[in-house]
Amino acid sequence: MSFIPYGRQHITDEDIAAVVKVLKSDYLTQGPAIEAFEKALCQETGAQFAVACSNGTTALHLAAIAGGIGPGDRVVVPPITFVASANCARYNGAEILFADIDPATLTMSPLVCRRILEKCAAEGRPVKAVITVDLAGHPCDMQAFALLKKEFGFVWIQDACHSIGASWEDNLGIRWKVGEFPAVDMTVYSFHPVKHITTGEGGMISTHSEALAANMRLHRSHGIMREPSGFQNAAEAFAADGSANPWYYEMQKLGFNYRITDLQAALGASQLGRLAENIVKRQAIVAAYQSRLAGLPWLKFPQVADGVSHAYHLAVVQIDFAAAGHNRAEVMTRLRADEIGTQVHYIPIPMMPYYAGIADLTEVPDALAYYRQALSLPCFPQMGDAEIERVCSSLKKALA
Repeated sequence: MSFIPYGRQHITDEDIAAVVKVLKSDYLTQGPAIEAFEKALCQETGAQFAVACSNGTTALHLAAIAGGIGPGDRVVVPPITFVASANCARYNGAEILFADIDPATLTMSPLVCRRILEKCAAEGRPVKAVITVDLAGHPCDMQAFALLKKEFGFVWIQDACHSIGASWEDNLGIRWKVGEFPAVDMTVYSFHPVKHITTGEGGMISTHSEALAANMRLHRSHGIMREPSGFQNAAEAFAADGSANPWYYEMQKLGFNYRITDLQAALGASQLGRLAENIVKRQAIVAAYQSRLAGLPWLKFPQVADGVSHAYHLAVVQIDFAAAGHNRAEVMTRLRADEIGTQVHYIPIPMMPYYAGIADLTEVPDALAYYRQALSLPCFPQMGDAEIERVCSSLKKALA
């Protein structure tokens, strides 16, 4: 039997041809394929601007910089997410506050976030930014956070590294794609190999703000300005006739080399064309799991809120291991022996040694309860019915 990982990339002949085309072109980096990829993502998501970069973590960091997050600022983050969702603000010297999850959808609880926002406002140190996370591909409660943003005035960064292609419906019956909703300041995507589309490593930030996009582009490439219209030192930048000196550039910010290559961008643009059909396949895989595992009394699936079209980057189940009479490590080891890979998404960030003195675990009980039961099953578009059946049969056997 071949090994079934929890996630797997899929590279087609069309993807390979797109990359080969770039290899034969004049540009391997900083060329036209990057802008084409950014425009394709805007078309797919409904965003007005997009900035491609080297990975999802650098995308989060660029968003934090553009959002003005700095030393001493307070930033609210959910505890169940990859550490980069919090680290991006810590890079800038911000203080992280953890808002517990909604145990139904596993995304940040708006009620808990509100309590934090009210407490910080009362202390005279209002929250600078809220970073919501669309865990496993389920958009957070977008309308609730839009109302909180309107009331408290924070910068809203939506970590959509799991949810590109997802959508939700508001109370007026309007359907919004992830990346389209205007209340969000910046939406962040990841193109790691296990994500919906891959560039090998890569990331993107979409926004409706031209100023935020320009800020992120500047910081993406060393803080260097090459456009004459943006030059600040006119005496050095321009000749007597007003033309820009051809060698001239300016470092205007302390930026980074967070660039993506044209090779990666070409792969991402090619993969983006299959996003919609692949999400349908992921939804079908999870539906099959739900049907075939329905008889296990100590296993449940997270809920999907009304109006949400889930992107299912992950197929998460929650298992009461104590009631089943097996611990999680034992179950995962048994599945591995059957050539089936599983994972846990995620260890709560407040449990990490770095954050031990920053976060109080007693304030995130729902996150801890979820973590003790969490298991991610294989979910990728190329899974066939036989592989789904193998996973279900092996899990039932492991829990017997």
